[in-house]
Amino acid sequence: MESKEPKKAKNALKRVKKTLSLSAVGKLSRDALKRSQSIDNQLQADKDRKQNELSLLLLGGACCGKSTFVKQLRIHYGDGFPEEERLQYKNQVHDNVSGAAHKIINYMHTHDISFEKECMMVQAEEFQRRNPVLDINEILKTPQPVEERPAASKGANSLLAMACSELSKRFAILNMKCNGLSLNDQQLLLTFWNDKNFQQCYKSGQSKETSPENLTPQEIYFCDNMNRILSENYVPTHQDILYIRRPTLGVIEHVFHVDDLLYRVIDVAGQKSQRKKWIHLFENVTVVLFFVSLSGFDETLEEDDTLNSLTDSLNTFHDVSHNHYLDKTDFLLFLNKYDLFKEKLKTVQLKTFLASYDGENTPDACVKYVRDVFHQHRPCHKQVYTHVSCATDVEMMSDILAKVLNIIAEINCKKSGKLF
Repeated sequence: MESKEPKKAKNALKRVKKTLSLSAVGKLSRDALKRSQSIDNQLQADKDRKQNELSLLLLGGACCGKSTFVKQLRIHYGDGFPEEERLQYKNQVHDNVSGAAHKIINYMHTHDISFEKECMMVQAEEFQRRNPVLDINEILKTPQPVEERPAASKGANSLLAMACSELSKRFAILNMKCNGLSLNDQQLLLTFWNDKNFQQCYKSGQSKETSPENLTPQEIYFCDNMNRILSENYVPTHQDILYIRRPTLGVIEHVFHVDDLLYRVIDVAGQKSQRKKWIHLFENVTVVLFFVSLSGFDETLEEDDTLNSLTDSLNTFHDVSHNHYLDKTDFLLFLNKYDLFKEKLKTVQLKTFLASYDGENTPDACVKYVRDVFHQHRPCHKQVYTHVSCATDVEMMSDILAKVLNIIAEINCKKSGKLF
């Protein structure tokens, strides 16, 4: 018969093992619970962060004011362009005024007009050779060599990376023309500017009727400030930076912090040839800001002179607003360049280019018609907030931006289920 003492010892050992086992299990459970709580906390933190991050996608045709809108955001809600950075825009300002000089010199050639000193025409031609103007549409059309193209791969992200890689190569070409003007060429340009015949052609170049290469509003602005921007101690002002015309290539993301919210503003190329890449940016967008150039009602696209600019904007708005990836995304519609629109209506009839319009040729009546036409092209369930704007007007945009950010914050609250 087995003695009682060893049996008691065995039972005691079992109890000790069981206690140790339960203790280990308890420790494991506590560790697992801590890990679970840590994961839950991280998920909640990520959720809160995402609810406070808003993605704003800027869409619209070329030269409609998207990039100027971003500059206004920087002026009012960003770093305001410190002087050190404003100095970096000097070359871009010079390139803009150099482009205007090209047009005026070409106009002089076409109409057989010489400078007061005929020998200056040779210097003007040399000026053009030293400061060539690159055609953005030609750059975009230029095919890249097969061996330089990124390897083909599947998926939206890789397609976007491939598009951006290709555009980066082409943007490097464009950057070659961002060298500004040498001191000698600055002085030469001032000499041109003080020439009576050059001035006459400049005034003619402002009229669409007298010049096929009419000057843009930006070029007119810089020419009117020629002496200031070619002075020795020139530092670009906020207004100068707003007027710089430099096409966006590829995708540029800007970040702004406003009232505990982080705004990711995505600015993309507006040229017609680049729009097929837009679809890869439609995912997880809080709102779409769609820009229309009101003053484009009597203009054609730079890359397609058979297509009316305003009609193209309307067609693009229809396609984008009906895209199923943006089915639940609200739109903010900016009818931009209102100042130029008003000025054009003084001499041009809207109905000449929009045959469906038969109202008065007043700014209010014409804007109302354009706004109504765009709203008719939106899906019936989609909310579209409309703003009439002038992206180069700092005071006007201050008020508009405050309203826009308030609307976007309200939209975000509704989507996240928060009370506003």
